[in-house]
Amino acid sequence: MPLTIKHEEVERLVNELAVSSGATKTELVRRALLLLKQRESRPARPRSQRVKEFLDEVAPLLEGARMPGKQEREAILGYGEEGV
Repeated sequence: MPLTIKHEEVERLVNELAVSSGATKTELVRRALLLLKQRESRPARPRSQRVKEFLDEVAPLLEGARMPGKQEREAILGYGEEGV
């Protein structure tokens, strides 16, 4: 059975992607649905696990970084003698 999509934003997005990628609209919809199905089938991870994984990934980027001092923080925030 054919699929008819009557949604302006969806039509616009699929047209833009078809032009930029050279793929057919059918192929783009197929890929999007496969990605969504794949994402939905993954077991949900607790937020604490996702945060830990993120921090483990970011930590090496912060090695050697230093916290700015009070005066530097205030300058970044735009504080002056008279306040903000």
